[in-house]
Amino acid sequence: MPRWGRRITVPCPECGLPTHRHRTLDFGGATQYGKSWRPVVTVAGESAEEDGAWVALISGDFPARLFAQTELFHLVSGIAWPGAHHRDYGSAKVAHNVCCPVGHNDRPDSSRGAGELWQAMRLRLSRSGRGLPHR
Repeated sequence: MPRWGRRITVPCPECGLPTHRHRTLDFGGATQYGKSWRPVVTVAGESAEEDGAWVALISGDFPARLFAQTELFHLVSGIAWPGAHHRDYGSAKVAHNVCCPVGHNDRPDSSRGAGELWQAMRLRLSRSGRGLPHR
């Protein structure tokens, strides 16, 4: 377990599939780059939470060209950064909420990759016997 006391791999509370939670430097819209972990002052003048936000990523690397830019992340020193990294040679991490089968009733059309992942995750849930929860 990391020293900040949170498990990295946790099931999605909606669909139950495993996700990797990573800290981001996104403090309510204000992004701070670098190694400093001081609180960032937001637009409203309030200081943000010191350890930043958390994002759930789907396990594995995916072709960045199949996803919208806002759906992609890359990891540097365990921190999730928006977009694909220029040294990852066309692969990237994908946010789980982009294609969570419970979060999307229909196949998402934001990108080809999101639609394909949504289909794969629905198939995995149906084969596991858990099925999709009814809304």
